[in-house]
Amino acid sequence: MEVPGSSKKMIATQEEMVKAKVPLGYRDQCAHLLIPLNKCRQSEFFLPWKCEDERHVYEKCEYELVMERMLAMKKIREEEALAKQNKLQGNNGGVPLIPKTANA
Repeated sequence: MEVPGSSKKMIATQEEMVKAKVPLGYRDQCAHLLIPLNKCRQSEFFLPWKCEDERHVYEKCEYELVMERMLAMKKIREEEALAKQNKLQGNNGGVPLIPKTANA
């Protein structure tokens, strides 16, 4: 399943996530990694030194999603700032009347 605006695909299906009782807030593109992590946690009685590999892979996936969203938001902010700057200058894509100096 393709998620708009993301480079990662949704691998876990809704049925798998319901069956594994994944909370709604965690049903993202990394849910397919959370399901085996939660199974490992339950089988190991939530000992913090167990399931480290599964946790690392899941947290890396979540980190990549956050970074992807941050880069997308940065790009949106830059586009909005450029549009605002052009609007303030009265420059609608044309040649500016007053050229900018090299130091400005």
